[in-house]
Amino acid sequence: MAVTKTAKDDKASDAPEQQESQLVADEDRAAVAQLIVDKYTKWSFGSGFIPVPAVDLVALTGIQMKMIGEVAKVYGQSYGDNKLRGTVSALIGGSFPQTLGGAGLSSFLKAVPVLGTLSAIAFMPVVSAASTHAVGATFVRHFENGGTLIDLNLASMKGDIADIAAKYRANKGNADATATAEKATV
Repeated sequence: MAVTKTAKDDKASDAPEQQESQLVADEDRAAVAQLIVDKYTKWSFGSGFIPVPAVDLVALTGIQMKMIGEVAKVYGQSYGDNKLRGTVSALIGGSFPQTLGGAGLSSFLKAVPVLGTLSAIAFMPVVSAASTHAVGATFVRHFENGGTLIDLNLASMKGDIADIAAKYRANKGNADATATAEKATV
């Protein structure tokens, strides 16, 4: 009697190989995680240009959730549990007031024709990028210190996210001012 393999059997036998290929050496984890955070920070910057109020915030949340999932994989954490997703969603949603500051208002300013849209589009991309960078950096630090998705300290992480976002925005502002000054002197 011949045994036939189905596509489902092939997927099942390949699963351990795929999991092994996704593992990252301990010494490379922080660097790989930082590349992931940088990639999604750029995507978040782009989401700030979405001209529809509230849709930009929904896109930003989705981008951050995807980023956290990829960073968690680098550290061998399972992000598939809906309970964990709820906890992470609560963290991201709870950190919006600290990281985004007036971004919610900025998002809804897009509803004001011309002037509101222009001012919101000038502000929202940097704030979105700062928020994503802060969330990503906080999770990388948590995982680097041996933390897991199960032992998240939401209150502590919210404070860390707010601090990192403020530093990111300040550094972006300084970089923009330096670039403008350099152009003026040339």
